[in-house]
Amino acid sequence: MSTLKKVLLGVILLTAVAVSGVHFFDLPHIAKAETNAAPPFTVTDMNGQTVSLASLKGKPVFLNFWATWCPPCVGEMPDIQRMYAKYGDKVHFVIVNIDGTQPDVAAFMENHAFSFPVALDTNGATASAYAVQAIPTSYIIDADGNVIDSHVGALSAGDMESFITSAF
Repeated sequence: MSTLKKVLLGVILLTAVAVSGVHFFDLPHIAKAETNAAPPFTVTDMNGQTVSLASLKGKPVFLNFWATWCPPCVGEMPDIQRMYAKYGDKVHFVIVNIDGTQPDVAAFMENHAFSFPVALDTNGATASAYAVQAIPTSYIIDADGNVIDSHVGALSAGDMESFITSAF
């Protein structure tokens, strides 16, 4: 095989690999999920009170899993705060820390002046029930308790608002 043919074949193969890799490394997008009953959950809020999905029926639920050490999680929190200020009377916000202690999470919230409700998933049962594989992960649950959308990764402000209002 001539050198020109080898070079041409190499360029074609590299192009094919590069094009196929574009979809592999594509960032996650909000994708409409099938409407399914949300798994029941029980978490503990920062005051030690139990919060369950059953107690939240009647209004949509924005469920978000996060950790204090997760930069994308922390990065979307100012937008969560803005959405809570805007929609907190229409939507239950359940922002679930997956691995912190109550004192550490309380200090984090105070240091950042966030006022949205935070809960702790101390035994990992809620994250497991929702098959959380990466954080942040968000779900929007309608007023009847059905998951209507989910997203893995940080949401931009606009995407977060669309995500939340999709439950209305």
